[in-house]
Amino acid sequence: MRALLVDQSRDRATLVAARCLARAGHTVATGACKPSFASTSRYVNRHHEVRECEEDEDGFVADIASAVAAGGYEIVFCSYDVGLLTLSRRREEIGPAVWPYAPYPVVQRAFDKLELPRAARAAGLSAPRTEAAEEAAVAAWSGPAVVKARTHVPKRFDTALFASAADGRELIEQIRGEGGEPLLQEVLAGTMGAVVLVAGQGGEVAAEIHQEAVHTWPPGAGDTVLGRIVEPDPELSRGVRALVAELGWFGLVQVEFMRDADGVANITDFNGRFYGSMALAAGAGANLPAIWAEQALGLDSRLPTPARTGAGFQWLNRDLAASWARGPRAFAGAMAAAPSCAHSMWDARDPGPALRYLPAELARRGYGRLRGG
Repeated sequence: MRALLVDQSRDRATLVAARCLARAGHTVATGACKPSFASTSRYVNRHHEVRECEEDEDGFVADIASAVAAGGYEIVFCSYDVGLLTLSRRREEIGPAVWPYAPYPVVQRAFDKLELPRAARAAGLSAPRTEAAEEAAVAAWSGPAVVKARTHVPKRFDTALFASAADGRELIEQIRGEGGEPLLQEVLAGTMGAVVLVAGQGGEVAAEIHQEAVHTWPPGAGDTVLGRIVEPDPELSRGVRALVAELGWFGLVQVEFMRDADGVANITDFNGRFYGSMALAAGAGANLPAIWAEQALGLDSRLPTPARTGAGFQWLNRDLAASWARGPRAFAGAMAAAPSCAHSMWDARDPGPALRYLPAELARRGYGRLRGG
């Protein structure tokens, strides 16, 4: 199988996917507006220049179609929402390559952050209160609020937490002014986690893992910067499977939740693409990109290896930032965790991306701190 992986050049999850697909015996190429993290991997055979979808949708689709013709790719993946939704809508234009998703209306609904809480509740799950950020809703809202966009179209928008909905008016108007639909969402507290599934063509589940965040950055929300595989929660598994079936989803999805003090898991995100902590599944023995690709192409999919409970993942520089705020002992603990964890960027069998990126990133951050000082 020949696969083309498209991103915005700085997506760590695409790098993880490239390694997973190549190690399963597939030929991998990348596409982005400039050489990407993934394109520097020893597992990637070729890079294609692909215009940025947010800036030139027609050029983006045309570039991918040209790459498919030039490289003979059988399947195309995209790692960011704007490009993914565009390709779902215009999938016929990149043929004969397979676009590994359900029909566009399914993808559009699954990525709709106002629709997701409704679908989650219909599947018997809990979800945070979420409303369109109209003036009446802003005025009536009580307590802190998360301001986010309903979808990341026509571009990726910022998400931020505010002490009140009124405090978030500037971001609300910015999202609206740039063509998005702003939402207000209830602020949750607890432990962040996720159920990750690969749904097959007939709705069957081809693979499933459960994970929890040990540390996040920013604290209490944001990204998983230290995470681990946990034993599956049967009740949560049933609910997430019902949600996936209710949406009619096909392929990979990471369903994120926040588990409160009473043990209730509130569904917060439906990430139907390669996701930030995917190196955790890969490091635990679950090659989710390969399973997804083989399902999409109708191949005899490998039996998934059960993910090793307790296996860890770390986004090192952000975990160090999260730990620094808790003091020297926590910082030392983050350093000590690094050798036993899977990482998105660092891989001893493929050191090139980390060696090309990390020194420059450290220099950039150091220069920024000196200027700030």
